[in-house]
Amino acid sequence: MAVTLTEDQTLLQDAAERYLRESYDFNHRRENVAQGIYSDPAQWRAFAEMGWLALPYPESLGGLEMGAREMAILAELCGRHLVTEPLIDSLAVTSKVIAASDRAEQLVPPVASGEIIPVACIDERATSRLAPPATLLAHSAGSWRLTGEKPWINAGASATHFVVLARHDEGLAWVIVASDEAGMECDRYPTHDGRGGVTCRFDLAIGAEQILLTGAAAQKALDAYRELAMTLASAEVLGAAHAALDTTVEYTKQREQFGQPLSSFQALQHRMADMLIKIELTRSLVYAACNAADADSPDRARFARAAKVKASTVGREVSQEAIQLHGGIATTDEYIVGHFFKRITALESWVCSRGEALQEFMAMGGQA
Repeated sequence: MAVTLTEDQTLLQDAAERYLRESYDFNHRRENVAQGIYSDPAQWRAFAEMGWLALPYPESLGGLEMGAREMAILAELCGRHLVTEPLIDSLAVTSKVIAASDRAEQLVPPVASGEIIPVACIDERATSRLAPPATLLAHSAGSWRLTGEKPWINAGASATHFVVLARHDEGLAWVIVASDEAGMECDRYPTHDGRGGVTCRFDLAIGAEQILLTGAAAQKALDAYRELAMTLASAEVLGAAHAALDTTVEYTKQREQFGQPLSSFQALQHRMADMLIKIELTRSLVYAACNAADADSPDRARFARAAKVKASTVGREVSQEAIQLHGGIATTDEYIVGHFFKRITALESWVCSRGEALQEFMAMGGQA
């Protein structure tokens, strides 16, 4: 399937690519990460000013009413330029959880303007992602209390608010808490993809206004969040893999062996051509998943999982091939190719791993 963009989507892609190319420097990124700076406030303000943070929300909430395709365009460019700010994290949890709650009018506009940076907390230790969470939201003596632990919060070091998935009398619940709220203990740590993770332990009182969704509505939001996160992660992997290929092609044009550039050797040309074919096939599936999401197709869940499996597989193959074609230089921190591999590896397990997506896809039956 050929991926054809509308005029508005092309304008978004061109403007975003130009901004990131001119304003997102790899060496500056490395310096920030080395200092434990995982999100640049100036970059986040720029994202808000360009409307990126408002893409999927209705106009009544200060949004632009765009869909998964537009978010995927940005996600792909984030992968290409190794953006460390939690753009897809914020878009996914806000559009599928916060915007679905009764607090949408109060919370979505500050997210769109960049004042709030929400990140979802769903993972727990030694439990399946589909099992009920151990983190508990309980009502006692006329008040609510949130207790439990959420390890491995992706991009948590950049968040101003955590959107926490908890167990509740009615099933599931989503709760929003500020990252500096009393009653929380959070440990920050560096991650290999340069984004900064957090492990948080909760034991705090919760106001009724902090409870976003419960019961069936919370489960529906979780399903929608996971599907969108899979699709956006696949798009970001696609961008990182393509950038790794472009870097490899450029390197083989400059590097000489036996008096000739590496790019002149037919065996290497075939390997890079195979990398491009894999990327373009993946692109078709990723944007088919976006189309299914935007059309609210009955197959949207299967397409999201198929895209996750395909992108994770191809991303790993292409980035590993890129490292091999570069040789030892690709394993150094100063060279960009290894960073594409690290980000692709991190995305492979974000929200839903490749293995989990494959199992869920097979359980749904049929082929996407």
